[in-house]
Amino acid sequence: MKKVISWLLVALLAIGMYPAALADEAAATVIDFEDGAYAFLGLSTAKGNADASVLSVEDFNGSKALKVTPQGKVPYISLNVEGLLGDRLADLRAVSVDYAVATAEDGKFYAVSGKVYTTTGEDNAEKKHDWSVYLAKKNPYTVVTALAEGEVFAAGLGNTLTVSRETDNHQTAKGAPLPFYLDNIKFLDAEGNALPLDLTAVYTEASSDRDLSNLSALLSPVEFPGFACSGDAWAQNGFEMPQEFLDALVPGSVIEVEYKSEDGAMWIVMPWAAAGWMRVANDGSAAINNSKNIAQITYEQIEALCGEDKSTWGAMLQCESSSAWEVYALRVGKRADQTVLTNAVEFPGFTCSAGAWAQNGFEMPQEFLDALVPGSVIEVEFKSEDGAMWIVMPWAAAGWMRVGNDGAAAIVGNKAYITYEQIEALCGEDKSTWGAMLQCESSSAWEVYSLRVGTAKQLKALTNLVALEGFDKSAGAWAQDGVEMTEAFLNALVPGSVITVNYESEDGSMWIVMPWAAAGWMRVGNDGQDVATGSVAQVTYEQIEAACGEDKTTWGAMLQCESSSNWHVYSVAVGTPVQ
Repeated sequence: MKKVISWLLVALLAIGMYPAALADEAAATVIDFEDGAYAFLGLSTAKGNADASVLSVEDFNGSKALKVTPQGKVPYISLNVEGLLGDRLADLRAVSVDYAVATAEDGKFYAVSGKVYTTTGEDNAEKKHDWSVYLAKKNPYTVVTALAEGEVFAAGLGNTLTVSRETDNHQTAKGAPLPFYLDNIKFLDAEGNALPLDLTAVYTEASSDRDLSNLSALLSPVEFPGFACSGDAWAQNGFEMPQEFLDALVPGSVIEVEYKSEDGAMWIVMPWAAAGWMRVANDGSAAINNSKNIAQITYEQIEALCGEDKSTWGAMLQCESSSAWEVYALRVGKRADQTVLTNAVEFPGFTCSAGAWAQNGFEMPQEFLDALVPGSVIEVEFKSEDGAMWIVMPWAAAGWMRVGNDGAAAIVGNKAYITYEQIEALCGEDKSTWGAMLQCESSSAWEVYSLRVGTAKQLKALTNLVALEGFDKSAGAWAQDGVEMTEAFLNALVPGSVITVNYESEDGSMWIVMPWAAAGWMRVGNDGQDVATGSVAQVTYEQIEAACGEDKTTWGAMLQCESSSNWHVYSVAVGTPVQ
């Protein structure tokens, strides 16, 4: 019946007999999942404890609803709110959702609760709002989440709206999470009216929201077009490599696989290699992020098994896992360590935009120029249609110079990094001859939101991770909490190894504490020597050794975390840097 009415409306509109105002009123104003579609939402992996949940539309409580089946961590269901609301985005003042939890096998009701996260405005400021289903008689339960006065969504800035389920009493009591449901989602204006929705919107996780923990940055990545396939445990599937992909597979490059698997494992198979049918990185040597949905395998790992002559590897590349799996995308690029800035100096007011191959920018203030020294790096936060970004030095004595447009700029998510040394190589050793004008440019329409310069530190890609079990802790500013190190963790803590901390803190800081060391109660990394991004922090074996002594047996078994602000650590692991 709905389809008949829809076609009738289209026909009436076409002959001018149906008022446009009534057509607006007929637009969808509720997400009820009755048509089974949900392409406008997906799972966000931005937070360190993100769960690889299974999404589906199922019958529940007499209608269709979105069923979320968690795998043990916290599911974050993110909606493409800008795509759904279009030019009414800024009118959003409240969100209404019907939440429900499945009945347990024992027939009992177990309460669940979570949060509605928003990032809004130019700075993508995050706010949290609580929801819960706490009584069997109120299951489903409608929760209307009102936004604060300054919590206003803005177009084109990557603002997000995400629903999480953070507490599950069944999981606490029985050790396994229950599925939960979302239904009848409405976006309300200031008067409480449901806003019209474009249900053809498609959710794509922003590259800046991808969990890049434990991974390398990719320079000039080349996509493997159409690489989407799946298989059962220990089953392979894949495609022949196109020439462009093969050409980019060179020493120093890395293959990146975006995937989902039941146990989080992923590797590649080279079945046509002259050296034989080869599994590559199935021994835990693939770099895999904390969300276990991105894996990286280096050229050198393939070479070690298949030989130095790439022409003998065969053209077929397959994926495989020890559990049922699905791969969504595959690419190759030159590997580089991710860059983290310390002692950063902002370029005040650096916001501008332009079309493809057009430049825009400003004269550099003295403070920024002074910070632009050997070892420093410029960070550009941007958006462009094709993901490219570099800088231009138009007033340099050596001539009008593009810097980083040859793929040399490291691009991680929505940030591009250009080093002092890259500018020096083109503009000369004497910084005073570079000219004061700094511009940005891209090969597609672009917008830059901020620009800063600072000392570069490198976040290492890690393999063979050994988790410190039970490390899910939180505390206030300058307060410590942690667990005793297991034998497996201690055995993996060897020279050259790196401890990685998956966390959140209010000011972005994080370090570790060794309170039982024979040398004394020791903070390690709080002097700025750790590498902390706001979500991942790394501390090396050598940093602990410098504070606690050369004999690891004197360090004590307790490892704690600490920050100068309120913090939560989701996990701690130790691994080996990718060579």
